[in-house]
Amino acid sequence: MVTTPELIQSFFLATTCAIVFLNLVPDLRSRFLKYGLRAEPVDARKRDEGNSISSKRSSKGLILSILDTVSKIQVAHAYFKHLYILSVLSSVFWAVQILNKGNILRSVAGMMDSNGSAKSMSMNQIFLLWSFLLLQGIRRLLESVFVMKPSASKMWIVHYALGLGFYMIMGITVWIEGAGTLLATKAPLQDLSLSAPSKRTLLCTPLFILASGIQHDCHAYLASLPKYTLPEHPMFQLIICPHYFAECVIYISLAILGAPEGAWVNKTLCSALLFVIANLGVTASTSKEWYAQKFGKDKVAERWKMIPFVY
Repeated sequence: MVTTPELIQSFFLATTCAIVFLNLVPDLRSRFLKYGLRAEPVDARKRDEGNSISSKRSSKGLILSILDTVSKIQVAHAYFKHLYILSVLSSVFWAVQILNKGNILRSVAGMMDSNGSAKSMSMNQIFLLWSFLLLQGIRRLLESVFVMKPSASKMWIVHYALGLGFYMIMGITVWIEGAGTLLATKAPLQDLSLSAPSKRTLLCTPLFILASGIQHDCHAYLASLPKYTLPEHPMFQLIICPHYFAECVIYISLAILGAPEGAWVNKTLCSALLFVIANLGVTASTSKEWYAQKFGKDKVAERWKMIPFVY
């Protein structure tokens, strides 16, 4: 029987592969992976050139015409706030299910290793991961409402759908490898224990908090800039998208914190991390391309796209 963690891992790996494939095919990359500022031409001349190229491509055949049509099914970039609303609601929903051992929880948790060989997270780990995901969702929601500037930018509707799917599934991902613990307990809150934090908790909790703070500072700084401005803040001198790097660190900390007994990492959360890296990595790459076109390659040549000394 396919288990719930395996289904979640398959979803994240499949979507990661799809993103990589779209990025490798220029005609698909230009239509489906660029959105927001990165999709906007740098000046009127390039906009006219782009329209001319698009027109020539569309004349090549039916397939490109279909791709053009599909790529124009868009929603407002501001809809991103819906992702964080869903994230918060999902966290609250699963908290109610966990505390009451609800039917939906039992159905999802019941699709586990039938021979009971899989190790499970502790109740403390489940609570910590759930808390961190809730805090992440609340912070991002508040930023999208009170920090980020209103924008008329659009994004492909599949970006929007994938984002909704990601946050909906993350609500399950943070506890699913603790399903054995949840099914075995009669009172989840009573199984929480006050004890000395583990080494991984001492390492990853400050890491999560630091990365969250850096990401917030980056978002606030970007929101303060006039449109079409090259970021000059120290955090942006080394990396084009330090807020994306911070996002990766956040999910790395969750994957380590959620490692079941005897494991180094939580495999299901690692699959989510791969999706985050692929998705943000492509966006970071297109961001560097846009900055290079707008301000000159020499201005950004020495800056890493997302991960210092790696990418």
